[in-house]
Parts: sequence; structure tokens; C-alpha cells
Amino acid sequence: MFGAVLSFFIVFLLFRLAFVWVFISGMAGTPSELIRAFWIGTRFDLRLACFILLPLGLALMVPIFNPMTHFLLRKIARIYLCLAAVVIIFLYAFDFGNYAYLDHRLDISSFKLLENPLIALNMAWESYPMGWMLLGLAIIIGCTWNGIKRAFRFLDDRPNLFRFRHKIFGFTMGGIIFLFAMWGTFRQYRLLWSDAYFSEDPFIVAAGLNPILYFNETRSFVLEDFNEGKTREYYDLMIQELGVKKPDAKRLSYVRAVDGRKIKNQPNFVIIFLESVGYNRMTRSGNPLNATPILDQLSTEGIFFDRFYIPMVGTARSVFGMVTGIHDVSRVETASSNPRIVDQYSLINALTGYEKYYIMGGSASWRNVRGLLKNNIPDIKIMEQEDMDYPRLDVWGIADNDLFKVAHETFQNIDQSQPFFAIVQTATNHRPYSIPKNIEGFDLIDVDKTVLSNAGFDSKEQYNAMRMLDHAVGEYISSAETAPYFNNTIFLFFGDHGTSDPRAFHMPKSDYDLKIRSYQVPFLIYGPGLIKGGVVRNDVSQLVDILPTINGLAGKPYENRTMGRDLLNSEIPIDPLALIINKKMAKEHIAVIGQDYYLSMSRDGSRVKLHELWSDKPLVNVRDKYPEITDRYLGRLKGIYETTKYMLYHNKK
Repeated sequence: MFGAVLSFFIVFLLFRLAFVWVFISGMAGTPSELIRAFWIGTRFDLRLACFILLPLGLALMVPIFNPMTHFLLRKIARIYLCLAAVVIIFLYAFDFGNYAYLDHRLDISSFKLLENPLIALNMAWESYPMGWMLLGLAIIIGCTWNGIKRAFRFLDDRPNLFRFRHKIFGFTMGGIIFLFAMWGTFRQYRLLWSDAYFSEDPFIVAAGLNPILYFNETRSFVLEDFNEGKTREYYDLMIQELGVKKPDAKRLSYVRAVDGRKIKNQPNFVIIFLESVGYNRMTRSGNPLNATPILDQLSTEGIFFDRFYIPMVGTARSVFGMVTGIHDVSRVETASSNPRIVDQYSLINALTGYEKYYIMGGSASWRNVRGLLKNNIPDIKIMEQEDMDYPRLDVWGIADNDLFKVAHETFQNIDQSQPFFAIVQTATNHRPYSIPKNIEGFDLIDVDKTVLSNAGFDSKEQYNAMRMLDHAVGEYISSAETAPYFNNTIFLFFGDHGTSDPRAFHMPKSDYDLKIRSYQVPFLIYGPGLIKGGVVRNDVSQLVDILPTINGLAGKPYENRTMGRDLLNSEIPIDPLALIINKKMAKEHIAVIGQDYYLSMSRDGSRVKLHELWSDKPLVNVRDKYPEITDRYLGRLKGIYETTKYMLYHNKK
């Protein structure tokens, strides 16, 4: 038992050391915090090793199943431990990749990546040296098996006589070690995964967790349902927040009927979905590397919103929020994957008389995008990789420059008397950051790693992928300018989410400390001849505002039932707020962000904190300094969050 436990414990300890060594560059905490996290983590590792041996320990106590009594039982016990080693070591490898990709340890939500296993495996194969990694895993598994084999030699060739004192010593010492491993501490209460959350640094927290045990804890997380009682409690507040003129508290109605206006020529609308583009990527934010010259130019010629936010990181979540007007606040799975809430009313349907397109370079089966669109917008035409005569670039489908060619050809072939609405979803600015060869006018740039890091980029591949997306946008706009549809088209560009990368020193300190970098994204409206350009809006706006704004520009009458507002025609509320579900902080929380403040709380209403966005110390809680602001923001946060959860289940088309 000691030998087998030791074999597993050493493997887990080596994985922990490797984790710290690989990801320590992201540490913002102190060395003493890292040491404390490591000590917590090793106790979790010992607990897991003992858990694995628990079935064998129980078998040793039951004569009929005791491996010491029969060779076949010993063989079964060895097979069990060898299989356990394979499964757990591969889960550790999955955890490594998950953290490198998403910046958090393995939990129940991580397995959403396996909903489309071929896409996930292809992305991993194209992003990482999988051959060497699999060889390394095989070596680790082989060494573990050898350790287990050595431990079992004792059972195969044990002494004929066990003295009573030997049994007492073994049982006592083994029992003490086992109980300590299970309890994890000498304190009154046992060691819990939450004990690793003593630091504000996400890396320090991650260094203190055991991925297998943490995954087991999160299995109990379920898709969070709404609470109608709490929704009713905040109804009066929310009808003011949303501008509901005809409230109906009995039916919990949030309907705002918007009258249409006569427009001579119905404009076309093209929403361009910019994969993984945070606001801090843009030169206009102060970024010194000029990765987005085209987007910056378009922003100066259109209407740019420099305080635009998405509520939760995840491309599928942004698709859902944009299409439905409801924040995707689902805790585990994305809302698009939940059959209970896939039936949704969408303001896209208010664009009567429009041809509707959703154009993406990969598969619309990803994250149930096809189901979300076709179930709720029956007349939308989905164009995906299999419909396009262009080579597949990587796991995400064709290159963005080819995707824009498909979109341009499609729009040119539409009867100009027929207005159209289209969403073009890019994907190349995403791991594995594939860049097609021989792109005219585009060359890779090699930038010093420190310079890249200071500008918020993780690697030169990421930097050049951002440049490639910007270049592809420029090529598309140049082509569109020569087409008949251009003069009657309004283009809307938005980033689906930011990324977890090094601190961008040109941004306010809160951008990194509060992880706003993942939630603040660019949004611009560009339509020469149709809208007045050169406008910068700095009022807080958010993803769910896109479709009401489009319907306002189209002049269509519509019924707004959800969370968004028309950014160009609605009355701007005093100090508008954006909802953020911040899973990037060490302690996950929900929050609202306003012009000058960021208020957060845990989902159960505890740990309320108020932060000053422009402070040199944004992590300082100023709740007691500004009690009125805290109370006002807290009420609005609870109202927005509870109403959003309710709407997810009460927005049927």
C-alpha cells in the first residue's frame, strides 16, 4: 500500500512542479503565497493517491477479496491500478492543455470542449507538439506501472511470518497517514478546495488545486435555473433600468414596443464577428504595436464605442447573446447547448423583407449554433465550410481572407432591390493561429518577446494572427467599396471576447488586475453615406445592444423583450451598467461595470466589493468609502442577474 501510494504521489508531485515551472510567468502574487499554495496542493495530491488505493485497502480487509490470498486477485488489483494510472495521467495532461488554453484548472465545464471531439482534437494537434507530448505521457505511465509492479512484489514474495508488533506498527502508521491524507490538516475542519482560494492571483490559486479532485467537486454544478421570487423582487427596479413604459408585474413582462420610421432605402447590415479581439489590441487604446491599422481607420470614419463589454468569455456565449439579446449566464454549459432554453425570440426576425445569412468558415454544428439559428430564425441561410470552394486552413475551417471572399461574392449576387442582413464569423485569430501562405501585402513580423508582452500579446504568433485578421478586414472593405451593395450597407464590427494574456502596460491597471481585458472589446458602426462618422461614444454599452441598434437603423417596428437597448435612438440611462460574469479572477464573481466603478459579488450575494477603475490600486475595496454607490450598484447587479436568468427560460419565440 505504501509503495503504490508513493508511486502515485510522486507522479502527482512531478505534475505539480511541471505546472508551476510552465505557467509561473503569469504569477502576480508573492513567493510566500506560492509556497503556501504548493503545500496545500501536495496535501491534495496525497489525498488523491490514497483515494485511488482505497478500493484495494478495503479489499485487503475482506478475506474473500484479499489480494494476499490468491494470485488472480493480485492480478486484478494490479490491472485496476494500471488503468487508474492511465486515466488519471491523461486527465492531468488534459488539465495542462485546459489551463494553457483557458487559464483555469480542469472542472466540469472543461468537458464542453469534447462536445465536438474531432474539432477539439484537431485544434490540440495543430496547436501543440502532440507527438512528443504523447511520448512523454507514455514514459510517465510506464514509470508509474513499474512502481506499481515493484510494490506488488511484496505480495508475491512476502515473509512467512508477521509478528504482532509489525502489524500494530503498520496498521497504526498506515492509519495515521491515511487519515491525514483524507482530512488534509490537523485543524477541526478538513482541507477543502476552497482553501486554495486564499490569494487574489489566479495562478497562485491554480497552483494549489488538484485537477482531479477539483473536477470531482464541480460535478455537482448544474445549469442554474431562475428564481421567480427574486425576479419579482427586482421587477420595479428593472422596468426603470430597461425603460419599460407599460409594465405588467403579474406576467413579468419587459416588453418595449418600438415604432418604426419610414426609410427610403432599407440599408443592408453586415455584422463582422472579430474572433478574440479585445479593446486593448487596438492602436486607438494606446497599443504601441499597431496591429489593427484598418480597424482603427474604420473606427475614426464611423461610430466607435470605447466602453463596450461582453458578459462572459466564450465565442458561443457571444453568439447566443448577440442573437437573443440575453446575456448567456449559464454556469456550466453554454446556453446554446441547453435544450431547455434553445427556443428563443430574436430581433433578427423583426427584419422583415430581409434576406438573412450566417457565414462561418467552420461547421455550424459547433456548440449547436445551427440549432440556435435554424430553430429560431427559420429563413436564415447558413453558409459553412462544406459550402465553400476554398481549402481548409486548420481545425476552424477556411482562412478568414477566404471567408471574406465568400461573403463578398454572396452579397454581390443578391438582388440589389432586396435588403440583406448577414453575420460573418471569423476564426483565424485563434489558436493555433494559422496564417495562410502567400498573402499579398502581408508579411510576418518578428517582435521582441518583452515588447510583445508589454503590449499584451502572448506570442509573436498571436500578434501576427491579429495583424492577419485586420489585413483580411482591409482587403474585404477594399473589395466591397467597388461593389453596388457597399453604398447601402452598414457594417458593424465587434470582438467576441478578449484574451488572458500578459498585462498591457498602455491600459489602466484595472484592465489586468480586474481582468477587464477579457471582457472589454471594440465595437464600431461603419457606413459611409448612411451614418455620420467621426463619433466616439464613451457611455457603457454591451453585446445585447447590437440587434436593437440595428433594428433602429433599419427603421423597423419591433418588440424588445430582453436586455438590450438601441444605442443610437434610445434614451441613455444615467450611468449605464454592463454585466460581467468574471471567471478570470481568483475568486469567480458576478459584477457590473460603470463609468468609474466596478462592483462585484459572489453568486450567493456575499463578498461584495467596489473598485475604482482609474485607481492605481484597483483591487482595493472602496465599498465603505462610497456606501451609496455600493448600494445602488448592488441592487442593479442583483436585478440584472436575476432578470437575465429568468429571461433565458421565458423568451420563447
